[in-house]
Formats: sequence, C-alpha cells, structure tokens
Amino acid sequence: MKRTSAQEVARRGKKIYEQEIRAEVEPEQEGRFVVIDVKSGSYTLADDELEAFDRAREKTPEGLLYLVRVGHRAAHRLGVSAIGQTGSRSIL
Repeated sequence: MKRTSAQEVARRGKKIYEQEIRAEVEPEQEGRFVVIDVKSGSYTLADDELEAFDRAREKTPEGLLYLVRVGHRAAHRLGVSAIGQTGSRSIL
C-alpha cells in the first residue's frame, strides 16, 4: 500500500473542504471542528478536535484524516502572549 505524505493529505483536505463542505457548514457551524477523510470525502463535525477525530475514526478506521476549524484559516492559532508594563496582553 502506498504511503501518503502529510502534505498530500493537507492538500486533498483543503480542496475537499473548499469545494464540497464549506458551503454546507459556514457560517452556521463557525468555530466547530471538521475532520475530513481525504480518501472518501466523508466528514464529521464536533465542538472539539478530539471528539471530531473519534467520530471520524468510528466512521472510517483506516481513513486519512484532515482537521479544519469552520470559519478559520487554521485549526489552531500559534503565538506568544506578552504582558506589557501596563498589564495589557498582546499577541506577538
């Protein structure tokens, strides 16, 4: 069986989301997580990513899964939080 790279799973997942799923879930499901099986195109929705992955694995145990957060460019935001002298927080 051919191994699929993480980049290929991400490419397929983004394409499926944009072409087949986005219009069905946005904006009503904003902030929820979608896990897409890039082999079958099936997907699951949940309020947190672990629940979404668990549901996807129940549907397709051998699936190649891709995670996206509805209404966001990425599932998670990375950054550093800094507290200034005034006590205000900012994301760097």
